[in-house]
Amino acid sequence: MMRSFVRILQTACVVLVLGCLAPSARAAESQPPTVFDGAYQGLLVGGLAGLSVGYLFARQDGLHSSDWKPLVYGAGIGALTGSVLGLTLGIVDMSQNRPGRNGYVMRDGLYGAGLGAVLGGIVGGLAAISSKKGEHILLGGSIGVLSGTCLGMGVGFVEGYRKYSATVAPVQQPDGSVSFVPAFAGRF
Repeated sequence: MMRSFVRILQTACVVLVLGCLAPSARAAESQPPTVFDGAYQGLLVGGLAGLSVGYLFARQDGLHSSDWKPLVYGAGIGALTGSVLGLTLGIVDMSQNRPGRNGYVMRDGLYGAGLGAVLGGIVGGLAAISSKKGEHILLGGSIGVLSGTCLGMGVGFVEGYRKYSATVAPVQQPDGSVSFVPAFAGRF
């Protein structure tokens, strides 16, 4: 009973990550960003990270059939937190008339979660070979998702803020004098 639940959970996580990685990058580039794009991406990123945290709490004494509640609580709280974070970043972007930075944060968080899940699963698989405990694969994947999400979102913050910069540019006035005015620059 419990093994089938774990298999279903593993399969659902893999399908969810793989199904959502590619469309999110293309959607951010094909249409102008809205405030709610980040909320939906944050919902997914937070849900994955929350599910990982829930698993770490559920495995305290081993994963038993009655320990499914931390998984649901973790996924729910993570999804809510991620969507609020994405919505907040989207509102900040729109209020500053610099849309798009939120997309970098959420996209990189999602990619980091996917990469972390794969690398953590590999490390967990190597640990499972030596310890003969298959549960280490899920443990490694959970830690990888959390690490990758945090690292990816951090890289997204840096990348998003580096793409757009405010500078001061010299402008020649009609009387021949030079004055400095604010200018915005972006790299695409």
